[in-house]
Amino acid sequence: MQYKIHLNMRKISKLENPFKMHRENVLTYVDMDPELLKEKDSWYYIDGRVMFFKPRDDVRVAGECISQAYAEALGEKAAKYSVVKLNERLGLISENFQDCGRYQYYDFCQLYQLFSSFPRRYNCFTLKELLKTVEYYEPEGGLDLQQALINRFIFDWFTHQLDSNPRNTNLRRHKKTRKLELDHVFDKEQSFGVNSAGMFDEEMLEMWIPSIPYDEIDFKEHPYQVDGLDANVFALLIDYPDMTAKALEHVFSISYKEILDSFVSGENSFSLPEGTLAYLKGIGEKKEHEKEKLYQLV
Repeated sequence: MQYKIHLNMRKISKLENPFKMHRENVLTYVDMDPELLKEKDSWYYIDGRVMFFKPRDDVRVAGECISQAYAEALGEKAAKYSVVKLNERLGLISENFQDCGRYQYYDFCQLYQLFSSFPRRYNCFTLKELLKTVEYYEPEGGLDLQQALINRFIFDWFTHQLDSNPRNTNLRRHKKTRKLELDHVFDKEQSFGVNSAGMFDEEMLEMWIPSIPYDEIDFKEHPYQVDGLDANVFALLIDYPDMTAKALEHVFSISYKEILDSFVSGENSFSLPEGTLAYLKGIGEKKEHEKEKLYQLV
């Protein structure tokens, strides 16, 4: 079954003829690969702020905003999204969260610039490899970064994120202290079983295949380790039991049902019909049940 959202047009701000930034100007504010900027070219200067706009008019709006709400409730840094109408196009707008004066940023395709052993090819490493690399290259602060990476992985599992590809996750290094840390949660629109038609789809929840898997297991061929449980999280829990248990407790430390209820009100830019709300709450309940079964197996 598939589920929709309702856009509340009266609550959506209109932006007419904002100043579109040239690519070279964007790169003075945003630390990103110039090649990536060619496809993410919709940057605007609005009210003294650098903003990124992506046109969306389907449930990806909800996937992004609900993921942001979850992340913020957990105390994580997250990009802040608003639903707007820009030059007659509906979509999501977010303010640039980078502070290029203090930090150097690296998306996961640029990890070879931090770790000489990392390959340059797109999407050709695992979380396990990254955790081991951090342990080797970052003896000071490495445990904190490992925990943050595991927390983010479990967050993506909980929200059933399907597009946490290497371009959608950043590390940042403080230019003075040299501390390396995980950057903001962003670009999580393909959460909770969003399908190609832009609807929440129960069939999309049958298997979670993260863009960056935990280990080199053929998850498409063998999607579950045991008793219907996700192979990624099971393997992570075996290798990093304390950190993974901490991450699982962290992601369930908030009331996801209360967060979802906040999107029912007409005060938001979109609302969730009763069936959609039940569907989303059911995902959280299913994940909670999986967590308890994981604990029983290890």
